[in-house]
Amino acid sequence: MRVPRVYKALLGAVLCCMWFTAHADTAVRELRSAPEARSAPGIDYTLHTTMFQGSTVMLIDVHTGTGDWIRTDATRLPPFPLAPPAKAALQWFFGATVGWMPVPAGWRLQRAAVGADGNTAYTFASPDGVASGWVTYTVVPACESCILQDANGVLPGAGEHLDASGAGGANLGQTNPVMSWQSHPDDCTAMFRYRSDGLTVHAAVLSSVPISALDSQKGDLSLAEAYVALPSAKAADADFLLSHFRRAFPACHAPNGWAG
Repeated sequence: MRVPRVYKALLGAVLCCMWFTAHADTAVRELRSAPEARSAPGIDYTLHTTMFQGSTVMLIDVHTGTGDWIRTDATRLPPFPLAPPAKAALQWFFGATVGWMPVPAGWRLQRAAVGADGNTAYTFASPDGVASGWVTYTVVPACESCILQDANGVLPGAGEHLDASGAGGANLGQTNPVMSWQSHPDDCTAMFRYRSDGLTVHAAVLSSVPISALDSQKGDLSLAEAYVALPSAKAADADFLLSHFRRAFPACHAPNGWAG
């Protein structure tokens, strides 16, 4: 049965904030675990192979929450933000809003989704399944409630703004699992690690401007997130993936947001 476009758009709007894992109604922020959601090849997305700067890359076309297709033009690809280490066994995907996405060689695309309001998420998994490794790249261009839910307990001010919106109490930084390491070089960047299902998850949560911009109206607030779950021996690969992501989405230095 064909679903009318208006209902597809409504469904996309409903799903947009279901991608995220912050729980404003509890005192503990639940961090991401192995993703289960999947997209259907040929229905939700298509893949195309092309050569770019001497590398074989995969281009992703995505069927969006509004019922349209976003297609990648192979003749208008931007350069790689960061060249990979010479010995790194990586492959490159390119998709709407997020742009270039490096993943370990041989991994497959598990999910590609663009919501009606532009929220975009891509999930990649090891050929042996998510139990052996997974990566998610997410960009939230403008959905304020989605941004606050995902930044709650991670970026300063998010919990307080979420509380003021009536969506729940402020998160004071308690997480499950407990972070084994974290760094906040500025008000727009959260870097952290934790263990989940036997893997080490390396994460970067970045905002285009500080959360306080919601009060000052100085800049457009967007959120970009990368979660990289790998065995501990692959920490160098995770470091490159996050370094690349931070180069592509410069925290605190994008006053126009990340509209894609």
